[in-house]
Amino acid sequence: MAGKHDATGRSRQKLSQFFAIERYIFASPAFRSLSLPARAAYLEILNLYSGSNNGRIAMSANVMSGKLATGRATANRALLELEAKGFMVSTWRAGFNMKSGSRRATEWRLTCYRCDVTGDRPPKTFMLWQAGKIHFAVSSQSKSGLTTEQLPCAT
Repeated sequence: MAGKHDATGRSRQKLSQFFAIERYIFASPAFRSLSLPARAAYLEILNLYSGSNNGRIAMSANVMSGKLATGRATANRALLELEAKGFMVSTWRAGFNMKSGSRRATEWRLTCYRCDVTGDRPPKTFMLWQAGKIHFAVSSQSKSGLTTEQLPCAT
């Protein structure tokens, strides 16, 4: 195995790029309560984060369904679950313009990192999530069907 180490005994081979899930995220009740498609979707979103594009991570349900090898409805539910539990926030909702024919995917911001668009500090809203508490209410007025109103837990 000669030639794989330099004079100091360190490997000359460079590591490929990687991403880490910090232990406090992995141990949080919100992460533990995620469904398997939502966990896989979170890994795919983390893989797209380059360190300088938070707030501009484009991901549609169609693309996510291809990455997860699931249906579009399952991928969409996974993205909405991640948003509802506070792991990410949409900064731009998907749209289609009939006149120009242009399409644009939803852009996401991970809440565990500083926003690269506005410079806001990481809110880490997933740390506030609690099991059994209704965090978001369904609303017909909102585009996604969710509002940011917090309602008390019905017992």
